[in-house]
Amino acid sequence: MRWTIQFKMVVLFSVIVFIGFSVLLILSNKVAQENMYREVHEDMVQSKRNLDIALNQYFLIHNKRMSRDSLEARSRELAEQIGSAVGGEIIVYRPDASPYGSVGSEVNVAKRSDHPDVEAAIHSRIAYTTVVDKGHVTASLSFPLQMDQQLIGIIQMKKDYTELFKRNLRFQNTIKFFAAVIFVFVFIASIFISRKITQPIRVLTKRSAEVAQGSLNAGIQITTKDEIGELASSFTIMIDRVREQIDVIERERDEVKQVQARSKVFFDNVTHELKTPLTTILGYAQILRDNGFTDQDFFDKGMNYIIKESQRLNTMVADILEVSVSSAVIQAYRFERIDISDIIREACEDMSIKAGKYNIGIHYELEEHQYLQGDRDKLKEVFLNILDNSVKYSDVNSIIEVQSFRLGESIAIVIRDQGEGIGAEALQHVFEPFYQDKGINRAEKGSAGLGLSIVKNIVERHGGTVEMKSIMREGTQVNISLPGEMNA
Repeated sequence: MRWTIQFKMVVLFSVIVFIGFSVLLILSNKVAQENMYREVHEDMVQSKRNLDIALNQYFLIHNKRMSRDSLEARSRELAEQIGSAVGGEIIVYRPDASPYGSVGSEVNVAKRSDHPDVEAAIHSRIAYTTVVDKGHVTASLSFPLQMDQQLIGIIQMKKDYTELFKRNLRFQNTIKFFAAVIFVFVFIASIFISRKITQPIRVLTKRSAEVAQGSLNAGIQITTKDEIGELASSFTIMIDRVREQIDVIERERDEVKQVQARSKVFFDNVTHELKTPLTTILGYAQILRDNGFTDQDFFDKGMNYIIKESQRLNTMVADILEVSVSSAVIQAYRFERIDISDIIREACEDMSIKAGKYNIGIHYELEEHQYLQGDRDKLKEVFLNILDNSVKYSDVNSIIEVQSFRLGESIAIVIRDQGEGIGAEALQHVFEPFYQDKGINRAEKGSAGLGLSIVKNIVERHGGTVEMKSIMREGTQVNISLPGEMNA
């Protein structure tokens, strides 16, 4: 016989609920009985006090002294009056446990064996007994009457607690009824819940059998937000992966075509990478040609920039050649401790020559000694690219402002221009490779849309962030944040 998960769940729930309700019923029955006996005990204690008061009042009112003779003469009257006072049946016994007014002692043994409380009173103790018989509950309280330390009689009070017993029984029956109703409800609910839970499992089992037979087209319609739903989702993903593997040859063919197309576009636009250093070299070369050697300091400075930019251009060309061989993104980063302020200053001075053609000034305010771990050439390329874009799209006779300052544990660089601005839609794509905003009137042609993508990649490789804000016809602001060294 195969035990299904649903059957196991129903049996398990039923057993757990049955055991729980059984323990609850046993405990409730025990507590109810304890409460009943506690109420009887408290009532017996109070009844004893009331008996003492009623007994003293009786002899005081009748101006009698309690003795064997008075008890013998007035036992019936005494029992009636104090019985009505305390609300119970009163029996007055002699010291030998025979009732006053009876003749002989034939019933003494039976009385003493049937009433342990009377036996205890014979030995000068106060006691009561509770008897449960066929749904009737009675309690009898017995205590000795003594005069000059001599036992002269025994008073026994009997009270009926059947109503208390029935009330307790009704309470237990009510609990049993509700327990049975709840058990039936839980049993029925467990059937429906287990069927609901196991339904997706049955679907998965059937679907697995179809997959084993080679069918990969039918879907699984399971939307539960639980582990079963996650299993169904994983199963669907697995089927999709299998289906993808079947189509892998066609997909790889398409991917090869796409890679070839991207490679062609990339190598058609590498001039964007080479233009910035060439611009600096050309600018200084033209000035040196026009001024000759009249200004030795400027000549030395120009030659140093030409040599430095030529070396950077050589490194860039080597990296591009490496990309052309490996078809991979350039990863040759050389990290060292650098002062970012020096790099920004150099980039501003380099681009000031190009900016001067359009009467655009580059003003910079740099906080000194801002050290970080980075690639000097790569970071300079970042600032040159951004400044180059600012020059291209700034208004003639405008100002480009550059600031750097420490912000917490980071170094913040802000480059702000006064130009055309960039639309909200274009701002969402400016850092994507080869993206060009068709709505911008370019002052210079030949940009392939790689500059800001390169900027973003370099900044992120340094653990920083870059964002751009712009307002149409007012200008654009680029915010760069780089992790700086901790201050000592």
